[in-house]
Parts: sequence; structure tokens; C-alpha cells
Amino acid sequence: MVRLVIHLLVNLEKLQAELPSTHHAKLAAAAALEKKADDVVLIDMSSVSIMADYFLVCSVHTEGHARGVREAIEESMETSELKLRRREGSDSSGWVLLDWGDIVVHIFRGSEREYYDLEGLWGDAPAVKVEDTRSGDAV
Repeated sequence: MVRLVIHLLVNLEKLQAELPSTHHAKLAAAAALEKKADDVVLIDMSSVSIMADYFLVCSVHTEGHARGVREAIEESMETSELKLRRREGSDSSGWVLLDWGDIVVHIFRGSEREYYDLEGLWGDAPAVKVEDTRSGDAV
């Protein structure tokens, strides 16, 4: 019994990485990067909150940029078993929120991201590396 508990604790990170939401969150992040979203951050919320497994936070410059990023993320999520539960805000507002339950996407424009400071608010949650295929770097 003790051996099983130790095995589960040691492999918790590996088990968590294999959650379907991890794959879909990374797909959404890749879609944001493809549309040139800035400061793309994927936050693993699973250990600090029950509201979602992941927050994806990114920045855009214009209304058209917000629309392009939002549409690309929505399209990338169509292949998942997750359904869009709620969309808050609009492309012309400073903040668009897309809620798939396990994954919540925040698209900020202008100073809205600094004002709400989700990364600071959820600072205990670890960031997940996302491969930026534009440069080959991890963000």
C-alpha cells in the first residue's frame, strides 16, 4: 500500500500532464501564437483552483487582432470534446473571456491585462511552457 501511494505521488506530475485538458490548452496557446498574440502565458490552475485546469492569457493590439486570435482559438478548440460554455466581452472591448470549463482563455487589449493582473492574482499557479513555433523558443 505504501509503495502504491509513493508511486502515485512521484508520478502525479506525469499523470497531470496527460489530462486531455493539457493537450487542448496547448492547442489553444499554439493558435494564439500563430495569430501573433503577445505574452502568451498558460497557467496550470489545477492545484490552486477548482474553477478550471488552465488559464490561457494573451495580449493583442487592436480589435481586428482580438478577433483573429479569438477565432483561431475557437477553431482550434472545435476538435476537442469541450464545448464553449460562455463568451464574455467583445473584440472591441479590452477583455474577451472564453470559457470551456477546464480551459478559460483571457484575451486582453491595452492596459487591461496590467490592471486585472491575473498572473499576479494566481501567482501560486505554475506556468506551463508552450512551444512558440514562430521562433522555436518556449514561452
